Amino acid sequence: MTQVAPPLSIDGHAPTKQVHPSTADELADALQAANNAGKAVTPVGGGTQLGLGMPPERVDLALHTTKLKRVVEYEPADLTVTVEAGISLADLQTLLAEQGQFLALDPPVDAAATIGGVLATNASGPLRFAYGTARDLVIGTRVANTDGTLTRSGGRVVKNVAGYDLNKLYIGALGTLGITVEVSFKLAPIPPASATVVGAFASLNDIRGLAASVVHSPLAPHAIELLAPGAATAARLGSQPALVLRVGGYEAAVQRQARDLSALIGQHGGTVVEKAPSVWADLAAMQGSPRPLLVKASVPIAQSVAVVDVLQRELASLEPAVWAHAGNGVAYAACDAPADATLLRTLRQRVAGLGENASLVIVACPTPLKSEIDVWGEPTASIALMRAIKTKLDPKRTLNPGRYLGGI
Repeated sequence: MTQVAPPLSIDGHAPTKQVHPSTADELADALQAANNAGKAVTPVGGGTQLGLGMPPERVDLALHTTKLKRVVEYEPADLTVTVEAGISLADLQTLLAEQGQFLALDPPVDAAATIGGVLATNASGPLRFAYGTARDLVIGTRVANTDGTLTRSGGRVVKNVAGYDLNKLYIGALGTLGITVEVSFKLAPIPPASATVVGAFASLNDIRGLAASVVHSPLAPHAIELLAPGAATAARLGSQPALVLRVGGYEAAVQRQARDLSALIGQHGGTVVEKAPSVWADLAAMQGSPRPLLVKASVPIAQSVAVVDVLQRELASLEPAVWAHAGNGVAYAACDAPADATLLRTLRQRVAGLGENASLVIVACPTPLKSEIDVWGEPTASIALMRAIKTKLDPKRTLNPGRYLGGI
């Protein structure tokens, strides 16, 4: 097992030791030793999302997964793959593309982002409208627990036996319950043809009817991205609000859907934009561009346009780029950071007013702001259950203490 100590800091907290295990067993042993010694452990994949969450209470050991990058089993005929969690998402997609397949996760992440990190943060992108999120694609996991055991849930085939679906427990938990060392996914064939249709509109309000029509139509696009003016400009689509739609499938069906979507844009007062072939690369670059502040709002789908308008108006002084996965009710704003948390508190209240369970998470911000506002927001009634699960799986609070919702 190699031990190194390159610079690493999580909101100003640097680990005293870093370990790079080469196998799942080595990782589990290191985790158990730290747990027995009362040391706090931070799991690290590609290190691209270490700013997510609250500052840790303490960091003693950084436990890296990047040497766990084997493809354990790949069955193209079954559309399933099992990989170790340290493999990068980019490398996995390259491998799968050789067989005309892909993992339908497209978060705007750095090339170094690992599968384990993507799952721990529950990262997703435009394709979530058609394919869902990681919770819909994971069929099995192998996890290292703080007592040194390695446990499996699910399996390596799509049809598994009935029972508790523990896979979902670890997705989005920010490594606070266990360290995922192996994952099985169901895959999708790469569509033989695809097309993108872009509509520009005079105002965000003009997009409202079109977005609702598309979501409830039989057209079934793979992605529906809503861009406020700043985001449209950053994505090189002009300075007007825009709706970007992606369709895929067989050539004839793709052409028909593109025609129908173009007609719908015209019927709702929009103009079809002639765009460069790199539109999705431009969108990914815009969405992944580092800005000091990144917020994520989740609202009812019917409020997708409204939440973009709220983010645009409330953050106007910070020159935001605002966009939404309009078919899922998830919106983002990337901009300069405010001097204090007053604006963010107001913004959170505005978003909460858009419907039941509407919420705002601060994905990234300067560390000093985290002393003024909880990036996760106020815990809901489910926090008692979450704390009980944390106590059961990590009774000594070894894994990422204090970084998750409610100080978990």
